[in-house]
Amino acid sequence: MKNLVLTLLISAVLVACSSGEDNSLDGKRNVLTEKKKEFSKLKDEIEKLEKEISELDTTVKDIGIAVMVDTIKRGTYSNPFTFQGLVASDMNVMISPEVPSVIQRIHVKEGQRIYKGQVLASLDGRAAQSQIAELEANLRLAKVNYEKQERLWKQNIGSEIQYLSAKTQYESLQKRLQNAQVQLGKYSLRSPMNGTVDEIMANEGQLVGSLGGPSGVMRVVNLSDIEIKANVSESYLPAMSRGQEVEVFYPSLNLTVKEKITAIGNVIDVDNRTFTIVIKPKNKSKLLKPNLLAMITSSDYVKENSIAVPTKLIRNDGKGNYVLTVNSSTRLVEKTSVEIDKQFAKNTVLKGGLEEGSLLIVEGYNAVISGDLSKIVSSKN
Repeated sequence: MKNLVLTLLISAVLVACSSGEDNSLDGKRNVLTEKKKEFSKLKDEIEKLEKEISELDTTVKDIGIAVMVDTIKRGTYSNPFTFQGLVASDMNVMISPEVPSVIQRIHVKEGQRIYKGQVLASLDGRAAQSQIAELEANLRLAKVNYEKQERLWKQNIGSEIQYLSAKTQYESLQKRLQNAQVQLGKYSLRSPMNGTVDEIMANEGQLVGSLGGPSGVMRVVNLSDIEIKANVSESYLPAMSRGQEVEVFYPSLNLTVKEKITAIGNVIDVDNRTFTIVIKPKNKSKLLKPNLLAMITSSDYVKENSIAVPTKLIRNDGKGNYVLTVNSSTRLVEKTSVEIDKQFAKNTVLKGGLEEGSLLIVEGYNAVISGDLSKIVSSKN
């Protein structure tokens, strides 16, 4: 019907041109120009009407086998792979007593900022204090005896053995007192760094450091050096480099950020054939905690200005690989031969065959064959 209308229009234009009054060359050219403008306008109106009729006429729309298409576009294709990492911190310390004792007092609270050397908790050190008092008393007596024997020895009174015995006893008690004072220091639990009290696991009056008691009193963390560590299969070693951008997803936080690889290990673990990568997050969040799960996505293949299609859509008829497409003018299904450049489990990068703008059948391809009339029910693009 469309061809018949166009034929009548052309005939009308020719008739109109032949009946013009100005038979000069310029006159005919002017008339032709005007008729072409009228023809172009009529053609646009016809196409618009045909489109409106097609949308309103359900009998036309229902003809053909329903398929879903994807309009092919060129772009940068990257093949992703994902591996698991954990948030870690070297400054994550469990404060534990070196000697079994009862907690006398806890001086801090959870969430409190603390500084290096600050006393966090005091243990019952009365036994150590009693020992120190006894040693101090003995030391005073030993000092008096040593000084007396030293004076006598210098006056050539008394024996050398008495002098050396007094000296040895005095020096021995000095060392014992020093050791006892060091031991007493163990009854004061101090922070080894600046940070925050993350958790307190014991209570005042509770016995700690003994069999059956809590292994630690509290945990101190400093998240300023937080990092992500992951073990990656050695097969991906060529695809990883320092400074490379990766995508990090924290499932528990439903948070996705872009980060860069900070360091790559130089040793392959012989047991699991993996190497270690480290990421120091620039996008630091207060929600990042040690041992938080992080899913890291990188790419082992990147190609710009490429055409990629789902691998499941590629078929082989014994003569070569092909995909099913739809002719935008006739709506007929066509078998389009393709040449594969790189194939992956999910997608395949093509070297040739498909052009930008082609309508690739992505749903309903099992219901059609080449030559079938299709009905595009929806489009992905």
